[in-house]
Amino acid sequence: MGPTVKRNLASFGLIFTIAGLCLGLVLAGCGAGATKKVVVVGMLGDVETLNPILSENSNETEVMNGIFSTLLKMNDRLEMEPDLLTKMPELSPDRLTYTFQLRQGVKFHDGVELTAEDVEFLYRMKLAEGNLVPSRDMWEAIEKFEIIDKYNFRITLKKPDVTWLQGWCYGEGMIPPKHLLEKEFAASGGALTKGGPFSRHPVGTGPYMFVEWKRDQHILLKRNPHYFREGKPKIEKIVFKVIPDTNTMLAQFKKGEIDVFSQAQANQYKELLEMKKKGHAIAVHKFPSYTYLHADFNLRNPIFQDKRVRQALCYAFPKEDFIRTVLDGVATPADSYIAPMSWAYNPNVKKYDYNLAKAMQLLEEAGWKLRDDGVRVKDGRELAFRISTNTENRTRTKFVEIAKQAWEAVGARVTIQNYEGTTLFGDILEKGNFDIIVFAWVSGADPDGYTLWYSKQDPLVYGAGQNYVGYKNDRIDRLCLAGKEEFDQEKRLRIYHEIQEILAEEVPYMFVYFYNNVAAVKSSLKNFKPNPTMANNTWNIYDWELGN
Repeated sequence: MGPTVKRNLASFGLIFTIAGLCLGLVLAGCGAGATKKVVVVGMLGDVETLNPILSENSNETEVMNGIFSTLLKMNDRLEMEPDLLTKMPELSPDRLTYTFQLRQGVKFHDGVELTAEDVEFLYRMKLAEGNLVPSRDMWEAIEKFEIIDKYNFRITLKKPDVTWLQGWCYGEGMIPPKHLLEKEFAASGGALTKGGPFSRHPVGTGPYMFVEWKRDQHILLKRNPHYFREGKPKIEKIVFKVIPDTNTMLAQFKKGEIDVFSQAQANQYKELLEMKKKGHAIAVHKFPSYTYLHADFNLRNPIFQDKRVRQALCYAFPKEDFIRTVLDGVATPADSYIAPMSWAYNPNVKKYDYNLAKAMQLLEEAGWKLRDDGVRVKDGRELAFRISTNTENRTRTKFVEIAKQAWEAVGARVTIQNYEGTTLFGDILEKGNFDIIVFAWVSGADPDGYTLWYSKQDPLVYGAGQNYVGYKNDRIDRLCLAGKEEFDQEKRLRIYHEIQEILAEEVPYMFVYFYNNVAAVKSSLKNFKPNPTMANNTWNIYDWELGN
C-alpha cells in the first residue's frame, strides 16, 4: 500500500492460461500441451524491487505473492487465516503479547529451512536505519521479540494496537531468508537497496520460484515442487508480462497474447462484457475495493499551505462528470480515504461537489487576484504548479488533462509533467519532487491511516512513512494513536469519523473515487478469488488450477 502503491496505490493483478503465445526465450519450446502449463499475467509497468523489506508497490506484491509466504493471509472474505503459522497467534489478556507457532519443515527455495530466526531478522531489517523501508510503523510498535525455540516466538508490543496483527497478512510481512540477506546487508555497509542482488534474484518459501527478470519485458516464475501446503501448485510457470498501456493490454487479451487482463480500467468493463456475450470463454469480475484515486497537494509548496486554495481546486474539478464520462460510471465518488463499504466510513463529511463560483470565491478570499490574462497572482507570484501521474495509466493521464482544464478555468497556470511508473514512485514521490501527484493507494480492510496522516510518518523528515505530502495536524496525530489503541469498535468509529471530518476540511488530498475493480480471466481458471485489500488478487496463487 499502493504505484499503484501498496496502501499503494492501485490496481490488482490476476493470472491465466497462455493461449499459444511464446515469449521469446521465456517460453521457448511452447508446443502441444503448453496451454495447460503456463499462465501469462498482464502487468502495467515494471517493478523496482522484489525484496519485500523495501517494497511498497502493488505490482511487486502481485509477483511476490508467488515467491514469498507470510505468517497470515487476508482471504477474500476479509478474514485472517494462518499461512506459515500452524494456528492463529495467541494474545495475552493485556493485549500486548502475541505467541506464534511456525509450521515445521518449511524450506526456502534453496533448501534451507525457515525458522523463527528468519522472522526476527525481518524485524531487525525493517528497523535498520540504512534500509529505506516504506514504513516502520508496524515494527516500531514492538517492545520485545523473543525466540522461544526454532519454531516458536513471542512478540510484545509497547502498547495495545488493534491494527498491528493484520500487517503480517500483506507484503509488509513477507519473510525473506536471513542466511542470504544478512550477508548482503553486511557487505553493503548496513543498507539494503532496491538495486541489490536479492532485489533482482529473490528467494522465498512461496509456491513459485524466481527464474528471471528482464527489465521492462517480463518476470518468470516456476512451480516450487517442495511447497509446504498440501496439493502443491498446479500451474507450471507464471509469466508477469510488462505492458505499459491499458489499451494495449486489452488488445493483447483479446488476441490471447495474455491470459489475465489484470488491471482493466473501469471504462473497459462494458467491452469485456461484450466479449463474453460474443462467446469468449472468459470470466469478468467487477467488485468494490479499498483502492482510491487521489490527487495529493505537496504541503511544502507555499501555494498549497492555505487550505482555501486546496478546497478551491477540489470544488473546481467535475468529479461526477469524470466518473460518468471517463469511467462509464464504474466507480464510487470518494470524499474520504475510507471506503463507503467500510464500517468506519463517515457519510456526513464535507463534500466538494462541482461549484465553480465557490472555487472562485475561495481563491479571492485567499488573496489570489485575476490578472488580465486570466491567471491569478498574489504578492507577485502566479498561481502556477505542476501535476504529475504515471504515463502507463490512461485513466490517470485523462484525469490530469481534465484537471488542467478545470483549474485553468479558475485562474491557475497548470503544467502537466508525467513519468513512467518507476520514476514517478521513485525519484518523484519518494523525494517529494512534485506539486500535485496523482495515483492510487490500496489499503487493508482496517480504517487505520497512521502511515498517511501521522506527522512523524513524513519520510523526507523521518526516513520512513507514507506521509509524502508533509501533512501536520496535532489533533489528527492524537486520533491516529487513539484509533490504533482502542479495541472497542463503537469508540473507534467515533475516532475515525472525526479523522475524516478533519481531512475533509483540510484536504491534504483531493479524494476522487474508489475503484470498482475490474478483472478478466479465462473461465477455465479455477479458485481465482478476487481480494479487495492490499493482499491483491494473487493472494491465493498457490491454489489456482487450470481446467479444460
